[in-house]
Amino acid sequence: MVLKLVEASDADLAKIRKLYLEAFPAVERVPFWLLKRRAKTPLAEFCSLYDDDAWRGFIYTVKDERLVYIFFLAIDASERSKGYGSGLMTLIKERYADKIIGLSAEMADEQAENNAERLRRLKFYAKNDFLPVDFYTLEKGGVKFEFLTEHGQKVAPMAYPDLMHRCLGIWQKLLLPVKVISKDS
Repeated sequence: MVLKLVEASDADLAKIRKLYLEAFPAVERVPFWLLKRRAKTPLAEFCSLYDDDAWRGFIYTVKDERLVYIFFLAIDASERSKGYGSGLMTLIKERYADKIIGLSAEMADEQAENNAERLRRLKFYAKNDFLPVDFYTLEKGGVKFEFLTEHGQKVAPMAYPDLMHRCLGIWQKLLLPVKVISKDS
């Protein structure tokens, strides 16, 4: 396995779009045209994961001078559980070594239909050194998301919603309403 993370080519975008539509529920998606448009600015980028010359998945990040937010991350369904996810996390940490890396994952909730999936994701992120910080977010549909950073590094609670607003502009309030909630309250 020789993994590399590269800026997605135009040829990759068709594969990325297909996987994006398969891997993420409609309520969590942002219009693909908007993601592509923002990826043409310094605020966001699509990157493809390759094993030698074989495409395996992608990430979409939103970034500023201090924070990189992993907005979407997916491995092709036929390639999951083969180490590509952890390999991708290692490459992300190398690529953005000078920044705080953050991501969101649905909080564990015994009442949720997908609680087993939520727990599996949180375990995967913890295995890859991404730990909860001192706040969580309440997002579209009333879903609570843990905000995780590498080694639980501190990040200003408003850094994430502010970054998303800069990236998505007027679309942010409609597509990704975010309320930050301190765990101390």
